[in-house]
Amino acid sequence: MRFLSYTVVFCACLLIGSSFAYAEPVAGASEGDDAPVAMARVGEHEITVEQFMQFLTKNPGRVQEATTPEGKGKLLRTLVEVELVRQAMLDAGSISETSTPEEQKIALAQLAAAKFPLPPAPDEDALREYYEHNKDLFGIPASVRLSQIQLRVPEGASEEEKAAVRARAEAVLERLEAGESFAELASSLTENPRAKGTDGDLGFVWRDGHEWLESALEGVEVGQHTAVLESPVGFDILMLTDEREAVITPFEQARDSVVQRIQAEGQEKARQAYVASLAKSAKVELLVDDLKTAYPNGLFETSE
Repeated sequence: MRFLSYTVVFCACLLIGSSFAYAEPVAGASEGDDAPVAMARVGEHEITVEQFMQFLTKNPGRVQEATTPEGKGKLLRTLVEVELVRQAMLDAGSISETSTPEEQKIALAQLAAAKFPLPPAPDEDALREYYEHNKDLFGIPASVRLSQIQLRVPEGASEEEKAAVRARAEAVLERLEAGESFAELASSLTENPRAKGTDGDLGFVWRDGHEWLESALEGVEVGQHTAVLESPVGFDILMLTDEREAVITPFEQARDSVVQRIQAEGQEKARQAYVASLAKSAKVELLVDDLKTAYPNGLFETSE
């Protein structure tokens, strides 16, 4: 359920570094100091690049979103939403600066019950209609097994250094296309610790719902590899080693899950409206140039 996912994200943010929620702007930092680089400011609270990267580390499935300013903005908005809710709970007195993550989790549940409660269950016709339009959500999604060769760009690298890493990745691609083993090259060259000990194997991942992955694997058959792909940490080459078709659960067996998903989506819509109302009354500033360009009206701009 989406609110459960939000609760997990909220609690994870509290555990980032000394604590995402408790991190304070560095006072008196000057231009030569090793001060944290801020990406956004919510009231007096800054969200730093370090916190953003730690959030990505805890949510590896969303790493590829950060390859574009738009995707980066969506990720940053998640952190801003957490901070807006935290500040609302502080203002209401339901938590304090010394509250534990568990106490904040309880307070969040109480806030949800008051501001964006779970809606009532829909009628049978609505359940069946939702199921028919979203069958792929019920059962086991289609998945792919991937292997990866990743070459990383050092943090703070210049454009020349970044280009040098890309050139190395292109050289690896040439070796693959000349017939060298993907597994052997991954074992010796990949800079992702998770994949190095497995000859590059990342295991199975859901294929649908990840635009970057769907795009990268378009036209790629089992046993084939992609071109060089840019990622937030460097450059990747992916190989499709296996795939599994989706297995759809019949409505009768999926009914309870359909109810839960519809209710969760309704609650998420209400939560988004609540957070948007908080953003209107709070001062939310973007501090990164590419995000200012991508979101000229701020992270909470609407299409209206």
